[in-house]
Amino acid sequence: MTTRFRHAVAAGVIALSLATVNAQQAAAPEVFCNTMQAGALCPTGTVSVLKLSGPKVQQWLDLVETYNDTVEGATKKLKADARSLLTPAQMAELDRWLDKGLNPEVNRILASRTR
Repeated sequence: MTTRFRHAVAAGVIALSLATVNAQQAAAPEVFCNTMQAGALCPTGTVSVLKLSGPKVQQWLDLVETYNDTVEGATKKLKADARSLLTPAQMAELDRWLDKGLNPEVNRILASRTR
């Protein structure tokens, strides 16, 4: 990712965070991205939840990008390694565990817990 692109993303995250403060009081922001693989953190939502500002936003976005890349790589490796061990039905179950559809459930659980 280029520096210019990262700055644009950071500016967009800040603008989106500021624009949605009132809306987020009614609905909890995504901590785990609903459109990404299970376990992937949502950069925009986590910036908002953690109430980050200034240079910390970009530093956090860099950390989240690294984390999400690691999650994706680990998932791909697990699936590749498991193909020689698991049956097709078991692989389907593993896919179900790691499906993108799980993140909204995790977000609901997090939102329901008091801080």
